[in-house]
Amino acid sequence: MKDNAEGRLLVDQMDVKFKTRDVQVYYGDKQAIRDVSVDILDKTVTAFIGPSGCGKSTFLR
Repeated sequence: MKDNAEGRLLVDQMDVKFKTRDVQVYYGDKQAIRDVSVDILDKTVTAFIGPSGCGKSTFLR
């Protein structure tokens, strides 16, 4: 990772170990998850936090 002039972190593609783009999950005609994108970096701890029923486990499956 590197910092740019604005102080934002820039992610090297080699640092990404898990990537999803625009994940969508439906149960019949009911949309459970819409347009979720995630980059999980190497050597980091990542947590999915939210209330019960918000789709954390569904997303990870």
